[in-house]
Amino acid sequence: MLWYSPRSPVIAAALCGEDKNMKLPICVFDIESDMLCPNCQERLDRGDITDFDVKFSRWFLNKSKEYPEIEDLHLLRAIESDGRLILVVRKDNKDRLLETEGLMNEIAELYGEVMIFEGPIKMRRIVRNLIDPAMEVGVNSLYLPDGTKESIVMLKPEDRDRITYSKEDLRKIVSAVMGESVLFQYQDERAEKEEGPSNDIFGEKLKEFAGKGRRR
Repeated sequence: MLWYSPRSPVIAAALCGEDKNMKLPICVFDIESDMLCPNCQERLDRGDITDFDVKFSRWFLNKSKEYPEIEDLHLLRAIESDGRLILVVRKDNKDRLLETEGLMNEIAELYGEVMIFEGPIKMRRIVRNLIDPAMEVGVNSLYLPDGTKESIVMLKPEDRDRITYSKEDLRKIVSAVMGESVLFQYQDERAEKEEGPSNDIFGEKLKEFAGKGRRR
């Protein structure tokens, strides 16, 4: 585990700005010195990155000695989610990483299924990667009284057989990448059912949030 360094912010900023080929969620210098600079520590405290980003960055940098193909690769995020490893890389870096078969095999052995997305991180871009060749109908966003956000992605009923992932898998993956709750619903699930409770997630959430707002 890396820890915070109390060194001068000016010195730390200069060190983090060194011309290193590889770019990671934390500064390369932080890994080499085993200390987090003030900037990276602040990002960790805010939740912009996680302890896993730090752990994986260290492992990935070490592997660059064995795989020179990734020496100048730009890794934006590393996220663990439900037996999957999700990597977000800079545009045009995905294919190069996938082509490094030895490294990809090592990652899969350690972390399970590996998913790679190209940044910058945008929800619609991530969703479209996962549901391709289908397209989402729209995204409804709700804001809770505590300021947190929850989104519901609407899908076409006719796309059920075209989308590889289940709604639950989509929820877990996209929520992990975005750092917020993202649900998925097919349009026909909003229709009222003659028997049993409604499957309208959006409507139920509106009622739930309205109730929370009244209880404040």
